[in-house]
Amino acid sequence: MRAPSLIVFDLDAACWMPEMYQLWGGGAPFKQLSTSPNNRLEDCRGTAVRLLADVAASFAEIHERHTSGEPIMAAVASRSDEPAWARECLRKFVVAPGISMMDVVTEDRCEIYKGSKKAHFAALQKKTSIPYCRMCFFDDDPYNIRDVATLGVHCFHTPHGVTAQIFARGVKACTDGGDAGTAVFE
Repeated sequence: MRAPSLIVFDLDAACWMPEMYQLWGGGAPFKQLSTSPNNRLEDCRGTAVRLLADVAASFAEIHERHTSGEPIMAAVASRSDEPAWARECLRKFVVAPGISMMDVVTEDRCEIYKGSKKAHFAALQKKTSIPYCRMCFFDDDPYNIRDVATLGVHCFHTPHGVTAQIFARGVKACTDGGDAGTAVFE
């Protein structure tokens, strides 16, 4: 049996826009505008929060592979200014019929707080026992990509959100377990 792998996502500007801090005067509660992939939410002031690129399909793929028995899991490593809002969005963004982003990552694998992304990864490693070389990370911030790569994590820069192509490269890197500590910039 293959060793387990962990796919880790930043949230603001990697999975959705706008970033939570940009919802000044708005925020929770969020309302679902649709329940189809790449759906949108609306905050209490009517500002739309939308999933970027192929995020919904990426989360749906992880869910499908995990439920079919493949040892693959998802997690979140985010410094979002509004952790409660981010968790609400994770619960309300639907990535497949009846499946939310939170269903895929689970509350236990959501590291959402200020501080170093290295601290997020240390917590995830402790909770999952998955070695860094079996993890990949998607983030829009080049600093975070370089920093986390020093742990041995396969890191991928996502300046326009997680695309299908970059997602496939990340999953392959962590499931194959080779060349750990890479930082890929597109």
